[in-house]
Amino acid sequence: MNDLAVVIMAAGKGKRIKSRYPKVLLQLAGKPILSYILKTVNQIKPARKILVVGYQSDKIKELYKDDLEYVIQEEQLGTAHAVLQTRDKLASFPGKILVLSGDTPFLTARSLQRLLRHHCRQENSCTLFSAILQNPYGYGRIIRDQRKRIVGIIEEADLPEDKKDIQEINAGIYCFEVSALYRSLARIVPDNQQKEYYLTDVVKILLAEGGKVESIILDDSSEALGINNRQELAEATYQIYQRTCQNLMLQGVSILDPRNTFIEEGVKIGQDTVIYPGTLIQKDTCIGRDCLIGPYAQIINSRIGKRVKIWASIVEESILEDEVQIGPYAHLRPGNKIKKGVKVGNFVEVKKSIIGEDSKASHLTYLGDALIGKRVNIGAGTITCNYDGIKKNQTIIEDEVFIGSNNALVAPVKIGKKSYTGAGSTITEEVPPKSLAIARSRQRNIIGWKRKK
Repeated sequence: MNDLAVVIMAAGKGKRIKSRYPKVLLQLAGKPILSYILKTVNQIKPARKILVVGYQSDKIKELYKDDLEYVIQEEQLGTAHAVLQTRDKLASFPGKILVLSGDTPFLTARSLQRLLRHHCRQENSCTLFSAILQNPYGYGRIIRDQRKRIVGIIEEADLPEDKKDIQEINAGIYCFEVSALYRSLARIVPDNQQKEYYLTDVVKILLAEGGKVESIILDDSSEALGINNRQELAEATYQIYQRTCQNLMLQGVSILDPRNTFIEEGVKIGQDTVIYPGTLIQKDTCIGRDCLIGPYAQIINSRIGKRVKIWASIVEESILEDEVQIGPYAHLRPGNKIKKGVKVGNFVEVKKSIIGEDSKASHLTYLGDALIGKRVNIGAGTITCNYDGIKKNQTIIEDEVFIGSNNALVAPVKIGKKSYTGAGSTITEEVPPKSLAIARSRQRNIIGWKRKK
């Protein structure tokens, strides 16, 4: 929209949320709170997007760089003061200004388009969204006259007793004509309990001037919900996880207990995959069809093939091909490629390794910086000693090797095809193909030792 500028207020410290960081950067279902409103705004394609920042603004600028303009609100003196900081950038803008808050993750592009259409059709000076809440505590109330026309907005701190039962709240979502907005902002005084410059006073000033101000009620009141404390953050997180689960179930994924399953937006899961309770799937993970995930699995930014089972394990930034089995209690650290039919079992840790088709590491093993061939068996208690105190070294295990239990493979080392290593061996040298390597002290029995002692 060439005639639309969007101003997003994101300067507050978030005193009520009690954080050392900007409120809009706190994580909400795996993403900063601010990411949700930015995604919504991008969908309506405004000509300009201006972010009002203040507290720890450098952290916000670091994270969001593309297509955004910034203004600084050095002192947080209220919402009107925040918007006033954009005057130098937008006072001559030939169009409309949409003013939003950075902490409203449920607001949709569809609602914004509805607001803009109504504003243009009615030729208003200001159009704003309201919502009906069963518990409106904490929000400014919409005041209407007997003809249901808006006559003002009163913030919670200034609300008289006879108005506290009003359930229609101000959603903090506004569309203004440019000249009307900045003319009114210049006239605001902090005449309220908080001693702040309220953006809602623009409505009062415009009405006094004879300007045309209208409010329309959101179809879904949850779109108005902001995040002001940790409890509201938890509730918003739960809602987003629930919505994601509902969408996946409609696409053919079985989620046995959505209330105890946590899947971030952007995760893709194939049909007929079953997700068990206690599972957390994060970032841009992609899971194929007919998988069994969980219970109590955590998968982070990974690619999972078809018919894979991951049980009570952690998988980070790894690629798992079809028919792989992981767990229980395995940990795949970043950088792995686990090929078709591999089994990684109980208490196995794998890091930056490639494991070939149909190989097995069934229990109590560490594989780091390893290149493992096809149909390899790794015995229980085996470790790759990949770090020499200075750098990481590679272990190469070729196809059809059998590694005995309780082996230490001291990298760099290579074990040739179809070789065996004896249980309890410490392998420090290359093992030729089709060989048996035994590297342990010869057993010595001292007869009668107990009696002599």
